[in-house]
Amino acid sequence: MPDELSKALHKATVTRLASAPSYERGLAYLEAGRVGLLRASAGRVGATVQGSESYLVELRAEGGKLRFSCSCPIGREGAFCKHCVAVGLAWLGEHGDPTPTLDNARTHLEALPQSELVELLIDHAHDDEALARKLLLQAARPAGGAAADVASLRTLIEQAFAYRDFVPYREVWGYVRGVEEATDALEALLEQGRGGDVVELAEHALKLAERALDHIDDSGGQMGDAIARIEELHLDACSKARPDPEALAERLFAWELDGPWDVFDQAVVRYAEVLGDTGLARYRELGEEAWAEVPKLAPGEGRSGRHGTRFRITRIMQALAQSSGNLAEEIAVAERDLSIGYRFLQIAELCREHGEDDMALEWAERGMAAFAEDPDPRLRAFLVEEYRRRGRGAEALEHSVQAFSARPTLESYRELATDAKALGDWEERRLWALSLLGRPEPDPPGAMRHPSLHGRGCSELVRVLLWEDDADAAWQAAKEGGCSRDLWLKLADLRRAEHPEDALGVYRRHVEDVIAGKDKRAYAEAVRLIDETMRPLYAESGQLEDFDSYVEEVRTAHKAKRNLMKLMAGLQPARSKR
Repeated sequence: MPDELSKALHKATVTRLASAPSYERGLAYLEAGRVGLLRASAGRVGATVQGSESYLVELRAEGGKLRFSCSCPIGREGAFCKHCVAVGLAWLGEHGDPTPTLDNARTHLEALPQSELVELLIDHAHDDEALARKLLLQAARPAGGAAADVASLRTLIEQAFAYRDFVPYREVWGYVRGVEEATDALEALLEQGRGGDVVELAEHALKLAERALDHIDDSGGQMGDAIARIEELHLDACSKARPDPEALAERLFAWELDGPWDVFDQAVVRYAEVLGDTGLARYRELGEEAWAEVPKLAPGEGRSGRHGTRFRITRIMQALAQSSGNLAEEIAVAERDLSIGYRFLQIAELCREHGEDDMALEWAERGMAAFAEDPDPRLRAFLVEEYRRRGRGAEALEHSVQAFSARPTLESYRELATDAKALGDWEERRLWALSLLGRPEPDPPGAMRHPSLHGRGCSELVRVLLWEDDADAAWQAAKEGGCSRDLWLKLADLRRAEHPEDALGVYRRHVEDVIAGKDKRAYAEAVRLIDETMRPLYAESGQLEDFDSYVEEVRTAHKAKRNLMKLMAGLQPARSKR
């Protein structure tokens, strides 16, 4: 066995890296004969493991540490999966005798004449499409000063992106590996100084990639990463080859505006240095021509035209405006669409970033006026903050009252309290706010609970009262109107010292809610609550003798749940814990 791998890979390594379930399943895979031929040499070992699909595993030693990879979904996220376990144990000889390694084959191959080696490799390539593609890409690469075969590279790139049917998630890894090999060849071509050829081939590859994306489940983002690498290579090639800036600008603009995916998104920013003044001028010219066709949208007006095109040309114009550093130009782009209140907030924030606070306030007030019936909460919050900063407390309070009326929550209550207290007008406002949340108060008369709180119990009122450190009132509100589980538990924690019976009642209900989860994790949590939270509470309240009765009640009520009963069997009687 190779020394370097022997130092990094041993049974302790496998057990440390794998979770217990992965280790058990990996061992089962090995014993079931699911590990294919081990391919070990020079500090690494690989094999194909047959699971629900065929997965490729590689374990290798680097700097004395074990590195690993597997093409399965879990392995691609960096976990030492069951397939890695199976290969590791197979290499260690955990099932049968250690198998020969590729180093044994190396000794044999080194004794063969070169012509026989070539024929052997070609013969295998006829039966292995991936090997054939790799060899052809190697042949098309520049070597020893020879020129690359650009025509062959173009064909091989097309083959790398070819697909017969839809590529499911589990097969994307193998598909992308072929794309990466083609990209490696492009990088080698760029290193030879063939930047112009790489620009053309990279753009061809990106067009093929866009077409392929409609036929691939890329939910794992692997194809997206491969495309990003080709884009980086294209930019590098442009930097070295210096193509005609106007022609490049035209291609990039058309791609960014009309491409089916986000290839070359924000190209004017990324390619600014390559485009130079001439290319940027052409890019701007094209942008302004397209922008002239985009209609203005007034407040409340629906968006017309293709949403995707409008979004993209807007991003292009925003990038151009930002590159100029001209606030007026940025505002001109933003105000082309004032259909929703948030657009006014974006302009107000933009003005503030440029130090134009008065202009920011003006845009915020315009937005509030335009959407007076249903203002954006974020826009209102911006306006309230601006009024406070300017010492205009009455106006800030007016908006805080409106915000709380529209959406009575702890957050809006706190904002209301801040502004009302600043003006010495909190007591009356507080009674009104609590009444709206649902607390019965003698004053003001006739106050009714806000409609948005119907069906939610008194959770928001309980949060408010807890924020005010009135735990007794919060408990009473919860008893009268109910609240969420997390609040009940918080209330129980607050009352356990002085009112242990109240806390125990909460925990009893909570245990039943947890058990209703009907799985092993829920049962384990319920037993933990009984043993670690309720047992001490029974003791603190001087009712330890009642703990066993409660445990028996739970056993009787849930005797049909065998997994729960197994866990509860481990609960010791109260007297044994004394």
